[in-house]
Amino acid sequence: MLELIKESVNNPMATLELKGIINKKLIHNKLKESDIIEIVDTLGNFELDELYKLGSNFRKFPMGCDLVELGVGPCSSTLDLRQFLENCTLTDHMGFPIHLCAYAIADIAEKENMTPFEVMDKIYNLVDVPLDLDHFGENGPMRFPKEITHCMGECYNQGPPYKGCPKDRIHKRLLDKEQKYAYEFEDWIKKSSTVCVNVVKEQGGEEHSASIDEMEKVVRASKKFGKGIEGIFHIGDGYDDLITGLTACNDLDVDVFVVEGGPFNRSNDRLKDFAKSIVASRILVKGGVVATNGAYEDECRIGLRSGLNVILTGFVGNHHGYMCGYAPGTAKRTNFGLPRVLSIVKEELANLNICLATKNQLSAISKGNKFLTYNNKSYIYPETVGDYFIGDAHWTTVKDSNLGRKPYFGKNLNSLEEELGNYDKLGLLGARYISWGIANNLKPEEVYISDVDPWVEKATIKILNDNGINAYACNGSDKEVIKNADKSVITTMIPEIMIRIMKKTNAINLF
Repeated sequence: MLELIKESVNNPMATLELKGIINKKLIHNKLKESDIIEIVDTLGNFELDELYKLGSNFRKFPMGCDLVELGVGPCSSTLDLRQFLENCTLTDHMGFPIHLCAYAIADIAEKENMTPFEVMDKIYNLVDVPLDLDHFGENGPMRFPKEITHCMGECYNQGPPYKGCPKDRIHKRLLDKEQKYAYEFEDWIKKSSTVCVNVVKEQGGEEHSASIDEMEKVVRASKKFGKGIEGIFHIGDGYDDLITGLTACNDLDVDVFVVEGGPFNRSNDRLKDFAKSIVASRILVKGGVVATNGAYEDECRIGLRSGLNVILTGFVGNHHGYMCGYAPGTAKRTNFGLPRVLSIVKEELANLNICLATKNQLSAISKGNKFLTYNNKSYIYPETVGDYFIGDAHWTTVKDSNLGRKPYFGKNLNSLEEELGNYDKLGLLGARYISWGIANNLKPEEVYISDVDPWVEKATIKILNDNGINAYACNGSDKEVIKNADKSVITTMIPEIMIRIMKKTNAINLF
């Protein structure tokens, strides 16, 4: 694996092979701590520019998610219900997933003489975007005393290295308050899209996380309802702590890795080890998505160059409002972090061939989810073609949002099969996950594929051929596909692209 990692810096086909090896271990629960150590050791010998290249390769389709997204925390214990719901409405309008700090929702509910879940239910009925649940324990929303819920973020403001809370706060829990509403536990998970678990206690962070046993209970309940799991860990010393965090997340079988730097990045080479942590996560993450919930501005920029997918931020009063995008001395609870993080992302993406996810992309993924249904079974992540997942964790997240539950009047794999009728050679205009689902489930004798992105086409052809599907590349030429195929299908769920292609061909569309 060592040589393959080195080759992957400049060779995307080696990256594809390595990701296939890792995926196979993940699918069969055979990834070991020794694998994680080997990867971290190897990356430690790379220069920063090499880490950029490697992380970018692992973010490419289909090795990982090639979108960048902002998760937004609209809640705070200092808000009233109306303010909180207005923050949610604005976030939904912008098309960003909502990161829910469960303790803050419970504090708002207490002020309004409501149960915690009654407030959660209001959010669920208000917005379309995915809901990401955090600070959630074995009784439901964790509850903390005021010195924690109203913390001003002194550790982030002071900067690294973290030597303990400047105010000597610890992970105090108000268990009586939690247990009072423990009967609502499963209701929260049912209404969430993803659920966060924190493994920092395994890394020695006694004051910042619940026990791993409690997190295991949350994981089991979340998997019971098919929810995606996000695993949060600190960079710590950049080596032992990093390995411990990655191993704990792997043991919990999480889908998304969430890396916290800021004052919890105690490495001697802070920026290089932030990049290394993102790249290691990119290689090892099952669901293809790597996020950060805490990163100073320079770490955010380094992370985006190294393959980061998601940056969490927040409104004034929410702790994520200062945890990403600011520097020591400027990271304060009074910050509205979203404008700062959005500007950083747009500046960095101008130099990268990726885009910021909006509601349009989420809507396309939602429709793609519904299309990829065959005989009433969904064929999205964690479903696979061989050792490669169909879609990534975003697909599952969107499926479990109100956007994903909206009425759908388009086609699915069964109706497409009926419309196609008899054919031997099928053409697919577009080579991403929808084309995988069509080829894998309808099983034509031959498949001819074109894509505007040469790498996407090449990777798809290889993966299909390696899994017994006779697929042929057409070098981006839709005309070549039409010429060779008996019938052809436009595989995009983005209307403007579909209309543009329809003007040039008589291919079948999915609408």
